[in-house]
Amino acid sequence: MNKKFLFPFFVSVFAFLIASCNVTVDDNDDEGAFEEAIRNAAKEQKLSLPLSDRDFEKLPMPLQEFEMTYEVLDLFYLYAHTRHELGDRNDYYGVSKNILNYRNYPADYSDIYYMFDQMSCPFTNYFDPSFSELISEALFYSDYGVGFGIRLDTIEQPLSGDAVIANVFPDGPADKAGLMDGDVIVRVDNKVVTRRSVETIEEQSKEGDVFEFIVARGEELDTVNVIAKKVTTPTVFVNYRGDIPMITITEFTDTTTLVSGTYGEFLEALEKTAGAKATIINLADNGGGSVDHCEPMAAELLPANTILGYSTDADIDSSHLDFKQRIDTIAMMPSDFGKEGDGIAKDRYIVFIQNGGTASCSELMISSVTAARNAPVVGTRSYGKGIGQYYFETPAGGYAGVTSTQFFDKNHNTYHTFGIEPDVVKQTLKEAVDEAYRIAEEGTMVRTAGYSDTPTGHFPALSRKSGKPQFNRRDHFGAFKMKKAPIQGR
Repeated sequence: MNKKFLFPFFVSVFAFLIASCNVTVDDNDDEGAFEEAIRNAAKEQKLSLPLSDRDFEKLPMPLQEFEMTYEVLDLFYLYAHTRHELGDRNDYYGVSKNILNYRNYPADYSDIYYMFDQMSCPFTNYFDPSFSELISEALFYSDYGVGFGIRLDTIEQPLSGDAVIANVFPDGPADKAGLMDGDVIVRVDNKVVTRRSVETIEEQSKEGDVFEFIVARGEELDTVNVIAKKVTTPTVFVNYRGDIPMITITEFTDTTTLVSGTYGEFLEALEKTAGAKATIINLADNGGGSVDHCEPMAAELLPANTILGYSTDADIDSSHLDFKQRIDTIAMMPSDFGKEGDGIAKDRYIVFIQNGGTASCSELMISSVTAARNAPVVGTRSYGKGIGQYYFETPAGGYAGVTSTQFFDKNHNTYHTFGIEPDVVKQTLKEAVDEAYRIAEEGTMVRTAGYSDTPTGHFPALSRKSGKPQFNRRDHFGAFKMKKAPIQGR
């Protein structure tokens, strides 16, 4: 995957932070390791202290990177001051060189990794510039890669079962070859295949590879050539049993097969299923994504002007000249994308499916709708991630993901750390789907469960253990709470 993506992410924020940086070292300051490093760098550059904004940009990049990421935590990390998690700069600067585990990190950024590792929230992370492309892809794009442009049925079919096409991606290779939802792939290049073997062939394919598919459609067999190409994966899929649609949402992101992203896909799905009296929303294994998508999607299932919930946000108090952190609680309303009026599915009977991989934005959508409508939930307890992050692009080209928000439902209750309990417990996805269809057909069950009383264990109170940095989409996947100019007043 060699996609290039350039985005002027939070440029205004860092211009602002440069102006507010506490690096005005002078001869009367008590010096620690950080102040000494600033003084020495200024002397080498023949700069006068205290530093001007322009002179600050002349400092070595590792110093700029450290100062900026510290400022981000100081201003936007929700627990920096409410839980007193953030210490002085000298608690972190120059410390990592004496800790064995941090020798695995790039030397220029090891102190920053150490600093972020002292914060208790596992979703507050620093990623050095080597992760830049991966992070931007995870933040702004759905999954993509070389493939056939199909989604196989993983609910009814085990790995050793038939390779049944659940969905064909619009304008993808399979679509252009004439394949359709419900087709069964019998052979590929004259070899009998299962669901797993088709997945393996697709994973190993290269762009331009041509594969001969023999597919069964009803009683007929057809032979087509499918050319593997780069495809962007949709994030919303529609499947039916009888006249009841199940809308599966895999993530919430800005750009998918549509430039309008997941919200645009969801609108299309609701329009496609217009007239349905009941609809199942499948959020199993959906780890979340952009709040700017899941909030208006929840609103499409609710009457106009319904409060989706509340959020407590860390922001900048610009009334102070030294720009201190401010904590505000605000009502969440479906204002993004110009949403006005009733949701187009406000009168449908809704059933949600969730499991332990249902997190963040998915939980926000479920809590928003169930608190307002008592829609039933089937599956297992959700992940319990009721927090959101700002993602800042740093001066060196890395990213700082900082937990800045905690979400509450319209009743001011939170599922954070505890998870959402289902009304009907079903351990497997197939069992949950079968039960959801049964409930949807009856159309009478209302929600009686709430949030769990015991922690899920995903959010320890103590600081995290450090080790070699790893890129894991799940580490920062969910409730990105992206705002391009968080320094502006509300």
